[in-house]
Amino acid sequence: MKSLYLRSGLALLCAVILSACGGGGGDLALQGVITGNGVGKSGLVLQNESNGEKLPITAGTTAFVFTKLVAVDEKFNITIASQPIGAKCEATENSGTANVYTSYRITITCTANPWTLGGNITGLRGTGLALANGSDTVAVLPPAVANADVSFTFPSKVADGSQFGATVLVQPQGQTCTIDPKNNPGVMPGSDALGLVVNCKNN
Repeated sequence: MKSLYLRSGLALLCAVILSACGGGGGDLALQGVITGNGVGKSGLVLQNESNGEKLPITAGTTAFVFTKLVAVDEKFNITIASQPIGAKCEATENSGTANVYTSYRITITCTANPWTLGGNITGLRGTGLALANGSDTVAVLPPAVANADVSFTFPSKVADGSQFGATVLVQPQGQTCTIDPKNNPGVMPGSDALGLVVNCKNN
């Protein structure tokens, strides 16, 4: 009798192991992670092209699981059905034959759209002016034509929806420049933000 119980237990254990490893026709849930600075964007929709299931993703979600289980050895192909607002997502480890190793390795990387930050400077005459947005800096020379405005842009782009705050890092010789607080600091819109205004006056 003890031997019978032992054999039954071993049979059950083997069935569980086979199911987990793809044997015995066990089904698997396609799942993965979402990473990148665009995770907080809304509107992302994933799709399994193989069975047509679409999976809307809530903003801020960093993991997902498709509701329709797939059979072992069934083909799958996870694509981006709808890109989130203000970002672009790409899928990796997203296609192949389903098994215990491939079904949970799908990775969606979302990158917030990059935009240019800049504006115009009025009254600049002296040399040496430097502006900063965090660690990003730009040096601005006076205009070739006296009293003309000077445009500037920071060399590094700012991610969609990210905060920015421009400052005067170094004042030009003989002048004091200030940045109009109307548009600074602010949040990067879904386009280039070129509305910063810097006013310079003689000391």
